[in-house]
Amino acid sequence: MPTWVKQAGEPIINVKAQCSGNSTNVTVTQQRYYFDRSKFESRNGQLWQIPVCLKGSATTGAAKCELLTKKEENLTLPGCSNWVLANAGTTGYYRVGYQPDTVRALAHDAETKLSPAERISLQNDIWASVRIGREPVGDYLAFAQGLQSDRTRAVLEDVLGRIDYIGQYLPNDSDRDTFRAWLRQFLTPIMREVGWEPKPNESDEQRTLRSRVLTALGQDARDPDALAEARTIADKALADPASVDHQLAGSALGVAASKGDADFYDKVMAALKNPKSPEEYYAYFFTLPQFTDPKLLQRTLDFAISPDVRSQDALQLVAGVLGNQDGEKLAWDFIRQHWTEIEKAGGPFVSAQVVGATSGFCDAGMRDQVTEFYSAHKIAAAERTYRQSIERINNCIDLKSQQEPQLASWLGQHGNAGGK
Repeated sequence: MPTWVKQAGEPIINVKAQCSGNSTNVTVTQQRYYFDRSKFESRNGQLWQIPVCLKGSATTGAAKCELLTKKEENLTLPGCSNWVLANAGTTGYYRVGYQPDTVRALAHDAETKLSPAERISLQNDIWASVRIGREPVGDYLAFAQGLQSDRTRAVLEDVLGRIDYIGQYLPNDSDRDTFRAWLRQFLTPIMREVGWEPKPNESDEQRTLRSRVLTALGQDARDPDALAEARTIADKALADPASVDHQLAGSALGVAASKGDADFYDKVMAALKNPKSPEEYYAYFFTLPQFTDPKLLQRTLDFAISPDVRSQDALQLVAGVLGNQDGEKLAWDFIRQHWTEIEKAGGPFVSAQVVGATSGFCDAGMRDQVTEFYSAHKIAAAERTYRQSIERINNCIDLKSQQEPQLASWLGQHGNAGGK
């Protein structure tokens, strides 16, 4: 399985395939990929020599590999395929852009005809096209639905990470509940199969998958059963940490915090002040920014700059609230009002962490506030981080403008059909 992460600035090859008799004609073009849609659409003339490996739905035996050296080349595969995968084996360091009908066909066959590594690479490629408006976000969600029966932890983690991002930034206020309902239908069969409690002799992969699905079902989908179960597990872990699998406890604490009241907050804070191990301490510590009640989040921010928190940990707590959609404005106001204490606690290099956390904003007004604040409070160690944050905010704003209406349209057709 590949260990690299493709970045903006790498090549993307665009694939069009058409069945003709007993063969499939494939047209492959190349260009440079950028997250910035305006740069991507400028279509510069940069060329790479790209070893492209193709396989289709009708392919038998080894994939066909060719060296792409031109802007456009025509290739042929034996057999009549209704889809062609253009990075077979995932050994190529490039992205692939597919036609919508190909994505739909791949969604149907991905589990049975692609390896786990190919499924991960493919969904990354589809998402890359969504990011620049070449593919509607509904095509990614349709592909995700095609993987609903997949129990490969790495594949599902990748899917859930994308869905979390979509749910955070793309639904408008009137679509949010519909999106969560779709997500509940998508996740409930998975959670039902993996179960709430660890099973004897199960693998670490299964334990990790359970924790990840619980987080998605509870925090992202706001499923009532998951929220209730998480609170039960969290209370049990607070009473006796050894009685609950530590991965499951960490997820349950975060999910329970998302609907937690002052009583639960006080229990977490009490446990934080009397941990039995560093692992326990940080499990409770990183639960505090995950509450949604503004009064409780304000307590967390005040606690962060108090003498009770080590200076090297303080900014992680502030950045955690800043990364919480329910707390970002509260935390941002707090940062601006208490910058002297925050900078003193963390110093210039650690203060850059707060600047980096603003990259989670997806709003022009918040971006302008970051620009204004940074202009008035220069942090030499954070200059590059600041530029990256502004770039990511701008990319998110552009993505939202392109894909919010696409998501609304897709949910209108599929919002009550989370399964296949």
